[in-house]
Amino acid sequence: MDNQFHLQDDFPKNFLWGASTSAFQVEGAAYEDGKGESVADLRSQNSKFLDTSVSVDHYHHVEEDVALMAKLGLKSYRFSISWSRIFPHGNDKEPNQKGIAFYNKLINLLIKNQIEPIVTMFHFDCPISLVKQYGGWANRKVINDFYNYAKTLFNEFGDRVKYWLTINEQSLLANVPEMNGIKDNDLRLLREKGENSNYNMFLAQAKVYRLCHDLFPDSMIGPAVSYMTNFPYDHTSKNALKSKNMEDLISFIDMDVALRGELPSYYLRYLEDSKITLDYHEGDADILKNGRANFLGLNWYSTSVFKLSNEESPKMLAGVISNVEKVTDDRLMNSEWDFSYDPVGLRFALQKVNDRYPHIPIIITECGWPERDQLENGQVHDPKRIKYLNGHIFELREAIKDGVNVISFNPWSFLDLLSVNDGMDKRYGLVYVNRNNQSMLDMKRYPKDSFYFYQKVIATNGKNVTKMEIDE
Repeated sequence: MDNQFHLQDDFPKNFLWGASTSAFQVEGAAYEDGKGESVADLRSQNSKFLDTSVSVDHYHHVEEDVALMAKLGLKSYRFSISWSRIFPHGNDKEPNQKGIAFYNKLINLLIKNQIEPIVTMFHFDCPISLVKQYGGWANRKVINDFYNYAKTLFNEFGDRVKYWLTINEQSLLANVPEMNGIKDNDLRLLREKGENSNYNMFLAQAKVYRLCHDLFPDSMIGPAVSYMTNFPYDHTSKNALKSKNMEDLISFIDMDVALRGELPSYYLRYLEDSKITLDYHEGDADILKNGRANFLGLNWYSTSVFKLSNEESPKMLAGVISNVEKVTDDRLMNSEWDFSYDPVGLRFALQKVNDRYPHIPIIITECGWPERDQLENGQVHDPKRIKYLNGHIFELREAIKDGVNVISFNPWSFLDLLSVNDGMDKRYGLVYVNRNNQSMLDMKRYPKDSFYFYQKVIATNGKNVTKMEIDE
């Protein structure tokens, strides 16, 4: 081949090997140092498992936890800032200085250890006060409140944070509006509120993208998208089309609006067919057009197989994911929580994104394997998680060879953390936290076998990951 052509043949030397968490799932201290209550706090109180009041107490273990990140060799750490820790009511006149101080402490510790902060502004934790004041994300008033919150984050931390994620898994919030504190006994009105919250999140993010580009033109900002990769149960066009429609309306819509600056036609048709009206104002199209992301965060876990069904989904609102049944592929390793081990799916998914948005920088913001891990004599053996990481990192390298511009990998999660639906039973962490649903125990941190595997991945820039290990 003529030497004027060049393909990336391995992970770049400056590749950001990281890990992920979110505020409400690790911090604890939900009612300390002036923090206001969030929807996530309230939802966890209604769980039969532990709540956010302590969680895994990262708030009081921040030095120890960052020291473990440094021991692991992390080059990046993707975490979220709690809106209600900065503004207890969501729109206070002045920020909570104790909240500012905590995140300054965390960011400074990361910088000191040469770990790049990747900051999510909003991860499932809308301030309860905004819901009580005007309905939260379902009301356009939230756009300016989120903008002012983001502006405060830029002013306080923008000198040290170069990578920003605006909203985590927006489509999930739109389709399960209760996660944003949005309720209505009328399911049709609930769907409309959910889609208006979706629209308001699009507008709020566009304004924040624009602000970031103006204030910090060298920074990167984009959404953290829940990226589904679906396959039809059989070769029928109906199942194939439904699988594609779900990908479009759950995943690609967030990418399309962020990068192209307009609502896609397939979404407008969905709204029209569903008889849903958005609270559109003059000038909205310009807001979307003039505020665009310059990279993508992708949360990707596994492929899914669907077939058409007569049953409505019990979790999602009718419409986007409705009248489908998820089918388990027994040829694959499957977790208790219905995730499959299908690492080639990640390469396939990344090719699809690159085809749609050529050369866009991509950060893998979540990718992980859940297990009921057991602590035995100070050790945690998690071979399935190691297999999962090895396989996905191998295929990530293959995607980079394909020409996909992946710049960072941040598996979920650094620490074991609170899962609202499963408490501490469903563990993702590279680090085991010694507590259970009923007791805090001693909260001691124990690196798992996967921690040491990933430590070698980082130290060798992925050289220890091979195809042979996947096939064994």
